[in-house]
Amino acid sequence: MKPTKPLTTPELEAWENSRNLEAELLESVRQMIARKGRVVFSPNTSIKKKSTNNNSVA
Repeated sequence: MKPTKPLTTPELEAWENSRNLEAELLESVRQMIARKGRVVFSPNTSIKKKSTNNNSVA
């Protein structure tokens, strides 16, 4: 994914004003209910999760 520069204040305000938060939240809930959601782990979390799983095998 190519890094992008931050939005300027006017660009950010325009983007926020164009969003329909109610629709976004409803869609998120529908995806969670349908188990279509994704879990995204940061690299640090992934490493911690792997090390925890390996240590718990007894």
